[in-house]
Amino acid sequence: MSEQLRLFFAVPLAADLKEPIVQVQQQLKAAGAKVSWTQQENLHFTLKFLGDTPPQQVDELSEVAGRVAESVPVHQVQIVGVGGFPSRGRPRVVWVGCTDEDEQLTRLGTVLDEALAEAGLAQLEKRPFTPHLTIGRVRSRHRQEELAVAMADLSEQQIGQMAVDHFVLMQSQLHPQGAIYTVLNRFDLQG
Repeated sequence: MSEQLRLFFAVPLAADLKEPIVQVQQQLKAAGAKVSWTQQENLHFTLKFLGDTPPQQVDELSEVAGRVAESVPVHQVQIVGVGGFPSRGRPRVVWVGCTDEDEQLTRLGTVLDEALAEAGLAQLEKRPFTPHLTIGRVRSRHRQEELAVAMADLSEQQIGQMAVDHFVLMQSQLHPQGAIYTVLNRFDLQG
């Protein structure tokens, strides 16, 4: 039996926005909460998490993703605001959001989800796709109120703008030091 690959589709964060995101993380760290912060090199917008996947499905996943890339145009997004899931007051995930006037990034996530489900390669998501950049995962309730206040202070924070011109199929390998991501394929938007 071949080993499964832990896979997901993502839009990598533009290189020039990584340092401003790290600065946001530093401001939030001052709250003293127990949070595992996403490493700078791993910052991305997840489009679709696939989880454990047979290696032989990589080609089929890539074929579907390539068709999706042909239908979505290159577009700009504004990276703005800090929030949390399930809520800013009691976050388990700390995220940075984005605005996208034509909602092309939302469309990309939705169309990819639907195409993968139609091809029988993934389950259709129950909730609508909401683009966000996970910057940390809360590990305990210690100093959660202080973290919530710090997040509220950054809820309108303008971070920058980036072009979304491609997305990738990524493999995640979990290690004690954190996840290591490897790009398996790149899909340039052409719509």
